[in-house]
Amino acid sequence: MNVGKIYDYIDSIAPFSAQEEWDNSGLQVGSRTQEVKKVLIGLDATVSLVEEAKKKGCDLIISHHPLLFHGIKQLTGATPQERCVEKAIRHNIAIYSSHTAMDAYIHGVSGKIANKLGITNYHILCPTTEKNIGLGVIGNLNTSMNSDDFILLVQKVF
Repeated sequence: MNVGKIYDYIDSIAPFSAQEEWDNSGLQVGSRTQEVKKVLIGLDATVSLVEEAKKKGCDLIISHHPLLFHGIKQLTGATPQERCVEKAIRHNIAIYSSHTAMDAYIHGVSGKIANKLGITNYHILCPTTEKNIGLGVIGNLNTSMNSDDFILLVQKVF
């Protein structure tokens, strides 16, 4: 298995074309041809996550939030992002993110939240032209409740 195959699979269900204009999803550090035997998944790519990946023998980190939103003009270790990139390169760990592309996939973040809350018959709130892609989901609860009770449900579940 290599990074490119994992990238292509995720792109097939949560296409990068669906990411928001301002986002920077995709391969952040590493090469598509890099071999992958173990993967670590996290919310944010941080130095501590790279250290954990190194300890566990992982070749790839898949993070939700991109490590890099803006270009890096130098690599001096002056910022947390620079230190994370340096450490990942030093230990041959690729970093890949699927931020708003995964947010927009119906079975991605919004769909998982709907499932956990017991929302049924949900569909995309703001669909795009691509199948199963758009922002937010809307559906039905099994029982009627007011907004305060719904907030309590969200607190309990999360």
